Parts: sequence; structure tokens; C-alpha cells
Amino acid sequence: MKTAILEQLKTIEREHDVSVLLAVESGSRAWGFESKNSDWDVRFVYVHRPQWYLRVEPQRDTIERMHGDLDLAGWELRKTLALLKRCNPALMEWLDSPFVYRADDAFLARIRTAAQDFFNPIASMYHYNHTYISHDERYLQRPDCSMKRFLYYLRGVLACRWIEQRRTLPPVPFAKLVEATVDDAALRAKIDHLLQLKKSGEEHDVSVVDHDLMTYARNLASYYNEHIETFRPELDKHSTETLDDLLYDMVMKYKG
Repeated sequence: MKTAILEQLKTIEREHDVSVLLAVESGSRAWGFESKNSDWDVRFVYVHRPQWYLRVEPQRDTIERMHGDLDLAGWELRKTLALLKRCNPALMEWLDSPFVYRADDAFLARIRTAAQDFFNPIASMYHYNHTYISHDERYLQRPDCSMKRFLYYLRGVLACRWIEQRRTLPPVPFAKLVEATVDDAALRAKIDHLLQLKKSGEEHDVSVVDHDLMTYARNLASYYNEHIETFRPELDKHSTETLDDLLYDMVMKYKG
């Protein structure tokens, strides 16, 4: 599949006259609970030639492309850095993905360093809190709730726990998140069993979640629902000069 992904990236570069700086896997495959029929969610960052940045009218700053089981979506570099400044959770996860299909190594090192500087634990806590609340309201109340939806719910809850304890971005691989935040070995074993069922089945297979595991997740969710407004760690302020420099350097590097 990697060969097909790289070919699609080359096609995007040729058709849109851009250079791809980074391409990674996101979503369930990056988290480690994909099903047998899960799509491949490729996310990428790209840069235009200098003249693109010297236009009066705003230009389209995203690229999407579907090709069979491949779902490719990319953000232009200036858009990406603006979202990084605001600690966009999706982007933060892209930068920590365990599956990197293509990368400008210098760019990846610099943007990962910037991501650490601009990480906002308060905003991230609210993001993951919203994730598990929305999944609870939309899916967990239904008798046909899929394993996928419960795992999304549990991941949001455990991400809040990680942020509360460490004030850093939760690890993208779900297994690492579980290992670091779930103290009870029996509960970890139940989660691992559910993961194995998910990975061996189809995307929307339904399975009754273990009662103890559901109770654990709901109790932890209730705790963060009650305490999230009091989570106010001190935030460091960073200049956007490093982001400006990164934008300039990458545009000039790939000016053609």
C-alpha cells in the first residue's frame, strides 16, 4: 500500500504544482485499532511556489483526493502553521504519527519542536472531552453501538487523563496510551481483548463491551466532566517568529 500512497502523492504534486513536505497515516490505523476493511487515511502538508503567496485574493489551501481505499487530505504550509499556533489537535496527532510515508527530515524536526512549544493542554483537554461526550451522546446509548465507537470514546477519556497527569500530547498509538494511564492489569487485558476483536473484524462490527470496562470509562468521563473547568495549568507564551522562519525557509527551498 505504501507504494500506492507514494504514487498518489506524486500525482498530487504534479497536478497542483506543489511539494509535499510530510505525509503520514492518521486515524484508526495510526492509533492501532483498525479493522480488516478500514480505509487508509493519509494526511499531508504541502508548500506552493513563492508566487502563490504573493496574490491579493486568498487561494484554496486544502487538497483532497480519494483513490479506492485511500483517503488523502492535505493542508497548505501557511494554513498548517497557523493551526499549529492554535494547537490544532488533529495536526498535533499528524506530527506524532507512527507511520510516516514521506518527509522532509529538516522540516519534520523543526515542526515537531514547534509543536512542543505551542502545545496547549487546556485546549487539548477540551478537545478530547468533546470527543468522548459526542460519542456517548451519538453512539453509546444505542444497542447497536460498534466497538469502533466505544474505542473512540475510551481514547478520548484516557487522553484527558494523560494530559491531566503529564501536560503533554497523548501518544498516538492507543496501546501506549492505555499502558500509561490504566493502572489495573485486568482492565488493560479487557481493552487488549477488545482491540483484538476490532482488528480481526469489520469496521462496524457490534460487540457487547465488558461491564467493568464500560463502568471504568464512564466513571473517568464523569470525573473530567466535573473537573475540566478547574484544569488551568500555566501556559508558556512563544513567539511566532520560529513559524515565520519555517514558512519562509520551506517556500524558498522548494521554489522550483
